[in-house]
Amino acid sequence: MFDQSSTLVKFHTVDTLEKAQQDAYSAAANTAGMVFPVILFQQGTRQSMSGAFPVGFVRDRLSRKSATRKGNVADAMDAINRPLDEGHAKTVARYIVENLSKTYILPPITLNVQETVDVWTTDLQSTMRPAYLVVPLTAHLSITDGQHRQAALQKAAEMLSTDELRKLDKDSVAVMITCESAVTQIHQDFADCSKTKALPQSQLAVYDRRNPANGIVLDLADSCPLFAGKIDATSSTLSKKSLSLFLTNQVRQLVKELLVGSYAEADDMFESKAHHLLGTAESAKYNAVKAQFIEYINAVTQAIPILKEIAAMDPGIERNKIPVHREEGWVCLTATGLNIIGRIGHELIVNKDPDWQTYVTKMGAIDWRKSGPLWQGNIIKDGKIMTQQVPLKAAVATVRREIGLDPQGLLAA
Repeated sequence: MFDQSSTLVKFHTVDTLEKAQQDAYSAAANTAGMVFPVILFQQGTRQSMSGAFPVGFVRDRLSRKSATRKGNVADAMDAINRPLDEGHAKTVARYIVENLSKTYILPPITLNVQETVDVWTTDLQSTMRPAYLVVPLTAHLSITDGQHRQAALQKAAEMLSTDELRKLDKDSVAVMITCESAVTQIHQDFADCSKTKALPQSQLAVYDRRNPANGIVLDLADSCPLFAGKIDATSSTLSKKSLSLFLTNQVRQLVKELLVGSYAEADDMFESKAHHLLGTAESAKYNAVKAQFIEYINAVTQAIPILKEIAAMDPGIERNKIPVHREEGWVCLTATGLNIIGRIGHELIVNKDPDWQTYVTKMGAIDWRKSGPLWQGNIIKDGKIMTQQVPLKAAVATVRREIGLDPQGLLAA
């Protein structure tokens, strides 16, 4: 049975669910409160409730107590939430506004009871049962986890027209409510909620289709023999013995280079540019760019002997050679090498160079081993590959000079 020891949650047990509903709505009518159908359930020794609140209620009636930035220990102990990140809240707000007429998702918000509420339920012999939560007009529920989602909804409301706001207010947000008023336990709950693991960037590149450039990543992984069946889509790093050639995120960096000329482009800015340059995945612009990129990558693959060899490998035992080649130290088998190839490709595509295949053929004549003289003094330092922008730009300028392009060309800045 439930532990009903919470001093801020008053439980009323009746014989039937219909009676619980009637009593809850009667109490709400007499206190100008609101009734929410919930499910009572138990986690450990504590009971909780889950349900959904209208967006307007989430904006106006949930409270948050954020820590002060650079505050001391006492300030943090008095707070319930981390400092509010205005930038993050604005990003989520823009996401909501941009997708309001399509689909969007906001994960559940975790709350705790800080003011007295009433709950009507039945005497079922179960640790999970239906109930009705009555929240008085004057009561606020405190946010344990999800303050940025609430702040984003408040900011989104300021960005929407009256009709759009009405549409938003018809939506709801899932909530989980703990019957907890002790601040120390609320702090522990917040810390426990933070024990989450972000998706690897490679997997995010596969799942996040709001950015049309991620579709290009998947198209390259499917249509280019160099990548087909050789891309790891779930890992954060690639081990030396991996039979995969690249991570999905490394191919995504290649697409960034091809599309905007820099793998370091901030994701928000990159997504905005991708929408402008590609349109939707069904658009003529998208298909034209996809065809250009596939043609370029396949041409580079045929030009560079080690890439041509790997592209021709059949599934199975033959791909055991991939980690062997990786150990040999080929620049073009690294993320940095992909970025160099992508940046040269961006210049050729932007300039619409009719002789682009000639330059690609010359790239095939380069010594791509990291011991090669071309890479010394730019991306190679003490035998290791440097990944920062400055050495990468120097390497790109060197490759330009080697294949006959202006070293101070389009991308030298």
